[in-house]
Amino acid sequence: MNWKSRCHRLNGYLPATCSSPVFIKREDELNANAVGTKHRKYLSLLPTLEHNGNDRIILIGSAHSNNVMGLAQLLRSRGMDVSVLIKAPGNSRLMGNHLLLTMLLPPDRIEYISHREWPQVMEIADQRVAELNKRGVSATVIAEGGYNEAVLPGILTLAADLHRNIGELGIDFTDIWSDSGTGVSAIGLLLGMRLLGLSEPRVHITLIAGSPDEFQHRYQQFAQWLTKLMQQPLPPRCPEVRFMQPASAASYGSINKTILSESWAIARQTGLLMDPVYSVKHFYTVKCAMERQAPTGPQLILYNGGTLAMCGFQSALASQQPIV
Repeated sequence: MNWKSRCHRLNGYLPATCSSPVFIKREDELNANAVGTKHRKYLSLLPTLEHNGNDRIILIGSAHSNNVMGLAQLLRSRGMDVSVLIKAPGNSRLMGNHLLLTMLLPPDRIEYISHREWPQVMEIADQRVAELNKRGVSATVIAEGGYNEAVLPGILTLAADLHRNIGELGIDFTDIWSDSGTGVSAIGLLLGMRLLGLSEPRVHITLIAGSPDEFQHRYQQFAQWLTKLMQQPLPPRCPEVRFMQPASAASYGSINKTILSESWAIARQTGLLMDPVYSVKHFYTVKCAMERQAPTGPQLILYNGGTLAMCGFQSALASQQPIV
């Protein structure tokens, strides 16, 4: 499985000068079937699941989860039995990732959990594992967002790959800009930089979901897992981190006219088709931050999404453009 993605200069949308050029790291090109950086989680998760030999893999996430849809594809393509516990969508119409997931899995492998029950979804998953075990079926659960110790080696590859890009480009970036949902990929970047002894560049993280406290809690959990894996303390030097809230439509999963308009602007100005919920919010937030304070030195923005994540937004995006 591929773990190398390219960096190139970003043409348009974000403010750039001769002294502060803007580059983009194309995590979207890692895998056509798994959205962006999520592919790195699977680099180590898939071999672990195959080695453990469970009869059933239970995935958890929303009906439109990129992680559930991407991982379900990879597992099914390897002949593994998959079932999902997904949060019941507000819209019962099949669209986007929800539609793709129902194409991948039969009805008896999809269980909808109400919004009221969702906080107890892990307990429900444990009950399903116990029920399967009683029938002689071994099962394992992958928590929402791939929050699992087995993804650790895979997510560490981002920093190593970035280090490769820097060497090939001959550019020392002043700042890196990343988004964060569950935070797993961004945590991998930070821990990987720590292992490589990189306290620079600064890392700016757009919190598409969650809070700084939740992110830090998960960071500490992964740091403990990494310490156990290495069997020695982690290097003390860490990059400086700045958390940012989305500049518009801050509530997770929400989009508005600004975000939809920026989706069109990004496509026209850069040639990149991005999903509104994650990538467009992130790029727009970076744009606002750079307009408030002009960057100094080369900048690198991580494109952690992919065109496949646009599924389900066609009607909303089309509403911004009159038919000629």
